[in-house]
Amino acid sequence: MSKLILLFLFIGTISANFKPEREYEIKQGSLLNNGRSYTISEVGKSATGDNVNRFSIQNELLSLGKKLIFLDNGQPLFEFKHKLGHLYQKWNIYDPRSGDTIGTLRHRPSLIHDSYKLKSTKYGTYRITGNIGSRTFSIKKNGRKVAEIHKKHFHVHDTYSVKIEANQDPAIILLITIGIDEIRQH
Repeated sequence: MSKLILLFLFIGTISANFKPEREYEIKQGSLLNNGRSYTISEVGKSATGDNVNRFSIQNELLSLGKKLIFLDNGQPLFEFKHKLGHLYQKWNIYDPRSGDTIGTLRHRPSLIHDSYKLKSTKYGTYRITGNIGSRTFSIKKNGRKVAEIHKKHFHVHDTYSVKIEANQDPAIILLITIGIDEIRQH
C-alpha cells in the first residue's frame, strides 16, 4: 500500500514541475478552404501588439500523400508529409531548405489511450499520450512533461489549446499537435 502512495506522490511531483509559460490556440479551418488549413495564434499576445499569428500552415493539394508546410513568419520551417503504405499512420518531417528528414511522427494505437512518438535527429524524442474520451494529451521529452494539449469542446471546427514550457521550441510542439489532429481525422 505504501508503494502505491509513493507512486502517486511521485506522479504528483512530476506534474507539479510542469510550468507552462506560453499558450497557443490552433483552429482547424474549413475543409472548403484549400483542404485542411489551420490558424495558429498565441494567446495573450494581441494586447501587447506582438505578432500573434507568427506560425501558419500551408496545405499542398497537388502532392502524392498529404503534405503540409509549417511556416514561421511566412518562411517554410518544416514540411510535414504523410507516408503512405503503413498499417499505422506515419508522418515524416523534412527540412524544406535541404530536403533532409528531420524526424518521424508515428501513431501507436492502444485500447487504453492514444499514444504517439516523435523521433527526431534535431529535436530529440517526444512521447505523446492522451485520453481518447477527453482529448487531452501530455507531451514528454526525456520523461519530463514539456507541453499539454487540450481539445476544446463545443466549437464548429476542431480547436486545441496548447500550453508549452518556456524553454521548449513552440514550433515542434505545434507541429506535433497538428500531426495528432491529422492522424485522428483520417
